Parts: sequence; structure tokens; C-alpha cells
Amino acid sequence: MTVFHFVQRHIDAIKHSMRNVESEKIYCLLYLLLEAKGKIFFTGVGKNGHVAAKAASTFSSIGLPCFYINPVDSVHGDMGVINEDDIIVAISKSGNTEELIHFLHHVKHKNCKIVSLHSNPNNNSLDYCYLDIDLHADEEADNLNIVPTSSIAVFTVFLQSIACEIADINGLTLEEFVSNHPGGSIGQIKL
Repeated sequence: MTVFHFVQRHIDAIKHSMRNVESEKIYCLLYLLLEAKGKIFFTGVGKNGHVAAKAASTFSSIGLPCFYINPVDSVHGDMGVINEDDIIVAISKSGNTEELIHFLHHVKHKNCKIVSLHSNPNNNSLDYCYLDIDLHADEEADNLNIVPTSSIAVFTVFLQSIACEIADINGLTLEEFVSNHPGGSIGQIKL
């Protein structure tokens, strides 16, 4: 095996996901986020928590009111920021991660819309969801088929692509983006 073989496994997983995902659900999510009246929270545990934090950062930089919320910390008092106009996007390959299910169980009473991004059609997060999207990240790239690799790539590419389409629909300009991202090399762009 070579690095290029593993890269190809990631690419194949993304292609498999996009061939099998229900496109109408993708656009339900897209318009749910576009029409959000409140805040948008991305959440996940472990590696999917990193995916959630990256998504929140990207969506925020294109002008949406997005935040990462840690599902473990949230049940220790941080749920006070969530209200019924908000949207929660929960990311979990299995949809059964204990800490995430505990959070969803307790946030359900807030009457906000919960979206589950997963790869398991028979998962426990479905009990709490307004919308679920099975991304069909069925196999991982590593030889053990267990290390969160391809699934992380699938979830990340999917969410970043949703952000790109939202930016396009909203007509995000370079000036707007730079004003949301004044640091680093991007912030140094001469307008």
C-alpha cells in the first residue's frame, strides 16, 4: 500500500457518499440553514467534534450565525444559549455516540430543529431529529477499517460544499468575506 492508495480510498468514499445520499435531503438542509431565524450550532464528539468546529468556523466566516457547541459541556450548563429558533447539526458516523445522544435527549425540550448527519440508517439520533441525512460513509480508509478517516473526509467535504453553495446563493463578495476574516493572509488582501 502507498499513500496514494489511501488518498484514493478517501476520494472513493466521497464519491460513494455523493452517489448514494438523498439529494432532496441535501437541499432541505441547505434551505433550512439559509432561512435560519436563530443561531446554528454544529456539534459532535471526538473527531466529529473537530468536523463540527471546522464547519461552524467556515459558516460563520461566510456570514451565518454559527457556533460549535460541545455536547458534553452543554449538559453541564451551556444549553442556556439554545432556543426554539435555533438549529443543531449533530455529526456522528454511528448516530449512537452516547454523549451526543445524551445531549440530544436533553436539548429536545428546547423545540429547536435538530439535523443528524450520520452513516447508519438505524441509529438512535433519529429519535430526536427534524431531518436526518445518511452520508453513506460506509468504510474507513485504513487497513483496519476502523480509524475515522474516510468518514471524516466525507462529513468535512459535505459540510464545506454546503457552505460554498450558501455563499454562492447569498452572493458573498470578496469584501464581505475579508471583513469577516480580517486576520492572516486573507485579511491582507487588497480590495
